[in-house]
Amino acid sequence: MKEDLKVLLNKLAVIEREISQEKGDLTFFAMLLAWGDNAWELAASAPWMDRCATFDVISYIVDKYYAVCDSAERVMIAHVNIIDTDDEELDDLLDDFDVEHSMVKMKYSRYFDKEFDRGYIFTCKRRTAETSLPEHEHATGQLN
Repeated sequence: MKEDLKVLLNKLAVIEREISQEKGDLTFFAMLLAWGDNAWELAASAPWMDRCATFDVISYIVDKYYAVCDSAERVMIAHVNIIDTDDEELDDLLDDFDVEHSMVKMKYSRYFDKEFDRGYIFTCKRRTAETSLPEHEHATGQLN
């Protein structure tokens, strides 16, 4: 694995844990490389994300990413994709992987109407809406 990719993956592992601690458990968090692309996609899903505006969730994730990554690392990820927790293809991923706060390498796969050359999954775990929110978020369901 290239050193710059290894550094980025370590930073994303920290971001994934921070997001889970601040906002609630994630259902899915991964960095995926679509077939034929040379820029990565960051994909995330959680019950609390379903209740927030997609723009707000993406802004929150990008802010986290920009806070720890330098300009060379920032251009490695071209897109942030928020996936609804009721997406059927997410359900397939949840059947195929069971990981939380770790990292599993995914090889050639097809999900979300795309073919992926490879990916790195940090969390892929079934959640319920009630158990995925931190205690202080249960009442509001808002992204602060």
